[in-house]
Amino acid sequence: MLSGWLHRLSFGSRVVTINVGSNLAGFFVVQLLLRYAQPLEEWRQFSDLDRLTNFALLAVLVPASVYVLLKLSDPVDRALKILELGQKLTDQQIDQAQTTLLNLPFYAGLMNLIAWIIPSVTFPLVLSLRESLLATNILIYVLFDFSKGLMISLLAFVFLEYSIRRDVVGKIFPEGGLRERKGAIVCETRHRLMIMYVATCFLPIFQITMMIGSNASFAKSGLTQEQVLENLRIFSILLFCFVSVYGFWLALFFARSISEPTRRIMEVAEKVRAGDYTGKVSVVSNDEIGYLGDRVNEMVKGLKEREELKETFSLCTSPEIASEILSAGSKTGGEVRVVTVLFSDLRGFTTMAEKNTPEKVVESINEYFDEMTTAIIENGGVVLQYVGDEIEAVFGAPLDDPDHADKAVMAALAMRARLNALNLRRLGGGNEPLNHGIGVHTGPALAGIIGSKHKISYAMVGDTVNIASRIQELNKEMQSDVLVSESTCKELRIPHQFSAPRRVSLKGKAKDLNVFQLIS
Repeated sequence: MLSGWLHRLSFGSRVVTINVGSNLAGFFVVQLLLRYAQPLEEWRQFSDLDRLTNFALLAVLVPASVYVLLKLSDPVDRALKILELGQKLTDQQIDQAQTTLLNLPFYAGLMNLIAWIIPSVTFPLVLSLRESLLATNILIYVLFDFSKGLMISLLAFVFLEYSIRRDVVGKIFPEGGLRERKGAIVCETRHRLMIMYVATCFLPIFQITMMIGSNASFAKSGLTQEQVLENLRIFSILLFCFVSVYGFWLALFFARSISEPTRRIMEVAEKVRAGDYTGKVSVVSNDEIGYLGDRVNEMVKGLKEREELKETFSLCTSPEIASEILSAGSKTGGEVRVVTVLFSDLRGFTTMAEKNTPEKVVESINEYFDEMTTAIIENGGVVLQYVGDEIEAVFGAPLDDPDHADKAVMAALAMRARLNALNLRRLGGGNEPLNHGIGVHTGPALAGIIGSKHKISYAMVGDTVNIASRIQELNKEMQSDVLVSESTCKELRIPHQFSAPRRVSLKGKAKDLNVFQLIS
């Protein structure tokens, strides 16, 4: 409820409410402890004078602190109002708002300490005129007063910083980067733990020590054991109640300042582990955890860009080749393996290009490539490259596949069926049909990354590739659409219907070979 009410206030009003409210609450707690922890008449006179002086100082310090805090908060307040209107901040406004936002809790804490130091320094000057008060008691009183003020200042600092981190930092630092902000004070985790130690351990023990010392001093002037024990009992109860509540809130704020950003980092890390790169850590501090959050965001962004690059690269080649090249880096090399190579070439492409506009030609060839590539991929093949109107594909590389010959023949049949369906759509749209020739051959080839330091690619090199290309060219001569070599037919495990073998000679080859026309 309190947090929601504070959230509705303007930034400057929230800072004033948290800081002044914490200090006023601390002031009344201090007065309560001093009033009832030492029921001696002398100490009561001392605390009465303290109280009067404090009230006088409050009348001056509270308005002054409100003015200073509002002035300090002004750059952030103006920036938030501009953002609420949907307008863009200038670089100067961003710099002022970001630096002020990070330093404001420290400025407010320093101002609080000065406000508590003023009475601590003033009292010795005023009380030295009272000869009935020992200098030792005055010193104990001042130290006690100052230590309690330090506790309240630390609580106001932590509460203010937590409120800023929770509701404001994300608006002023939408992309994080708090650690890189020049001129900002850095409070690292070890500093926060030291604040926790001082506020909840050192200062309460110090106050108890001071109170024991003061009672020992009073005992020398006639204080009975019963009075000493009663004073210490009352003081211990009051201090315990105060420190219990105070320590709880302080520990809660510290725990949240560490656990909440850490949990966000863990959530993003889990998303990355699952392959989801959309997560982002909300960085709200410039300590080690904030720095880690920035680095995690950079890592996730880099992984996302790498994944997008891989996806784009896969469109240019294939997922298998993209993975092969990315894993190889700039290294070249390969291995000889038995594969089945498929070549496909459009017939009459030159004539079609002369009769149609360039846009129409590109549209037609892309439509053809899309259908043929789908048929190849669906049957386990990998498209190596497009050369003009020609497609080169391989089965059995870069991943081993014992059924590469069967899958190549099945791909050829699927390509025939898809081309027939495509031609029906083209004829329906008033376009001329397309024709192609396919050549399939099986044999050993060098498969791997080839190229230079300037450009590399995954390719098949060897006589098998050349023979497949030559077989594809025979379709023109034989008036066929799919020709399969004898070596491929011998590797088939699934029966297909072929024509009678035909002995052919290939350009650049000394030996003739048998080819078969694929019927079904």
